[in-house]
Amino acid sequence: MKTESVMILRNPADGELDFRVIHFEGDQHFNKVQRVPYFSIILVSEGDGELKADFTDYQISKKALLFFSPFQPFMINGATLKGVMINFHPDFFCIFRHRIEVACDGILFNPPNNPPFFNISENESSSIYSIVELITAEMSGGGLAQHDLLIAYLKILLITAIRIKFLKCTTSMSLDQDTSDVALLRQLNRMIELHFKTKHSGGEYADLLNIPVKTLGRIVKNHFKRTLTEIISERIIMEAKRELNLTSKTLKEIAYNLGFNDEYHFSRYFKNKIKVSPQSFRNSLRNAPHSSVASGTLYTT
Repeated sequence: MKTESVMILRNPADGELDFRVIHFEGDQHFNKVQRVPYFSIILVSEGDGELKADFTDYQISKKALLFFSPFQPFMINGATLKGVMINFHPDFFCIFRHRIEVACDGILFNPPNNPPFFNISENESSSIYSIVELITAEMSGGGLAQHDLLIAYLKILLITAIRIKFLKCTTSMSLDQDTSDVALLRQLNRMIELHFKTKHSGGEYADLLNIPVKTLGRIVKNHFKRTLTEIISERIIMEAKRELNLTSKTLKEIAYNLGFNDEYHFSRYFKNKIKVSPQSFRNSLRNAPHSSVASGTLYTT
């Protein structure tokens, strides 16, 4: 017998979902491709499974913490999974508007050149769950200034997750690396996320960071085991794949959106990286399965 709870807060103006907490068992919420208009945070407390996200397969297991942006395609298969998912609409809490407080876009959501998840320890999982419990209690009881309180708890959750990820990033680097390298790589990730649609060369990011391009390239190569050019290209291609998969934009529109002078330049760039043309890639996805996360009210089964 499975027991689940789904708690939803809707926008009083239009009835659309603002905020949702799902305590889940199994993979029924994720076993078809998800393209939902919400931010999603998932903490796996038990079990293991396979994650498909941004055209890459990953294995996930107990204590995985996952982050997905609105309309980012993902699918999880794993009958033994248990955990909690939080969804929130960008109108409820805008990551861009609150970037100074939480600085999580490009770190938790849309991390350049990294999987959309990371594993945490038992103690770190307990810290996250304690915040989730506060959110769940507020969703159950409600009261004065519920919206403000939920946003406050959400900020705490995001900041806690960022601190955990930063610590892992720092400790994963060699002991002889200066901490300034860690800070530089964080800034680079942020700059790529902000400018990848308009800046395609390593030299442009070196200028933004006020560092010689050779020095930046060496630090990137030492840490990511890939060149700076490859790092930038991977982010551009990821966005191109999303546009081809999720929108009906023409190749010309996608090309201009990603900073290419024309669709022919974009097509050559894409085919050089992926080995197929953008149109062939789009055609191959036309019959891909599609679904949205199920909505509902508090229930048990």
